[in-house]
Amino acid sequence: MKTWLTVAESAEYAGVSPDTIYTACERGELHHARIGGRRSIRVKAQWIDAWLERHVRGAEHARPGKQRSMEATAP
Repeated sequence: MKTWLTVAESAEYAGVSPDTIYTACERGELHHARIGGRRSIRVKAQWIDAWLERHVRGAEHARPGKQRSMEATAP
């Protein structure tokens, strides 16, 4: 795998749309490097992995009621 991914490659790697990658970069959620022009962004795969992990953990903490209800029904 290449060290630096384009936005399209990053989106494919993460399983999201390119717009999601642009938005995450604009919000400062996804570490990235700007090359030359305003929309020329490069991202490393490990930065995408870290971003996805933060979202997974955020989703787990945002819905604690769901987890409790699942635990309550477990035998």
